[in-house]
Amino acid sequence: MNAKIAVVLSVIACVINIIGLAIPYWRTCSMKLKEFDFSVGSNYGLWIFCGYVDAPNRSFRTCSAYDHPEITSSTNGILQARYIELVASILVVCSTIMGLVQTVSHTPKVLYTKPSGVMCIIAGILALVGCIVFATTNIQLQVSTYACHYHAGFALCIVAGVMSLVSGVLYMLARKNTQDYYNTPLI
Repeated sequence: MNAKIAVVLSVIACVINIIGLAIPYWRTCSMKLKEFDFSVGSNYGLWIFCGYVDAPNRSFRTCSAYDHPEITSSTNGILQARYIELVASILVVCSTIMGLVQTVSHTPKVLYTKPSGVMCIIAGILALVGCIVFATTNIQLQVSTYACHYHAGFALCIVAGVMSLVSGVLYMLARKNTQDYYNTPLI
């Protein structure tokens, strides 16, 4: 039973991690000047930076990828977090596929889910490390009048990392006798 729960958890963690990795809402910053009815803000993730200005008569929104020529520099921390999260996503996808195959088509005597467990644990650790690297990155957008906070993509990758750790532990604890319903006594 542990392996089946681990497969479900790792599938959910895989989807959540990919969504969190893709969306540009890792951190948002905004400032509103009430006396002028004017607001300005930005949100960014691992791939793209978006900014907006809302004024009474017009508004302006734009997004640019970090490798776009107009953006002269992206911090190394964002690039490092991106690569760490990419490796974590690849590992959780591989461990999910391996765990699914190993759980569904196991041999009659042995259940081989330990490699999937190790990969899931490593993926979970990397997902959390990627979030830590992103959180400790010094972004030049830090202006004292801006209200900045971490957003959905950041939180999704933390949740996916924790779920990967839990599914990895469940893969490691899975035994043949927890999978075989035909050999369990009915009484």
